Amino acid sequence: MKRGLGPLLLMVGLLFGPGYFIVTAYLSGEPGQTFTLTERSARWTLPDGTILHFAHGSAYKPVAIDLDPNMNRIAFELSFQFAPAQAGATAAATEDYEAVLYQADQAILQRALRVDAKSAGTRKIDAGSIDVYYPGTYTFILEGPEPVQVPVSQVTLQVRQKIETPSMPFLVVGMVVLVVGLALSLEPYLPGRRRR
Repeated sequence: MKRGLGPLLLMVGLLFGPGYFIVTAYLSGEPGQTFTLTERSARWTLPDGTILHFAHGSAYKPVAIDLDPNMNRIAFELSFQFAPAQAGATAAATEDYEAVLYQADQAILQRALRVDAKSAGTRKIDAGSIDVYYPGTYTFILEGPEPVQVPVSQVTLQVRQKIETPSMPFLVVGMVVLVVGLALSLEPYLPGRRRR
């Protein structure tokens, strides 16, 4: 009975620990607006007249996004479509980007992103999530490296809304059950254990 309890607890722990976290944090919610990021520049002027300079690279044209507290929790996902590298070009293993969400001139979400750019194809990157407290138009800016090692044919921003926040007590119980199940499953294989 004890031998069968370990794998059972292990499965239950995986379901209600990591499984629960992945479903709530990454798969819950509703799809919102989608934006295609277009031209890049080392300087952009925001609608309120603020001028932004990017010393270490260039940024995609700022995107205006209407957000409301009714949309909380809000998540941002970027999709990078890398073009095939030119013949003879040595592609960098990664490209560094930075995503920033502004409320007026205040950065309220800032995320450094490291994107695998070794080969052609699409890479989806979590650009962070946030709760907003005031309805209004927010500005999303993606700053990229200069020069770009691997050509990017398209970057898409997907906004997801009404993301569930994982319940910490529920998550902790799931992780405890996972650890207990793992311990019971490994107990017969521990060195020094006597078999009867």
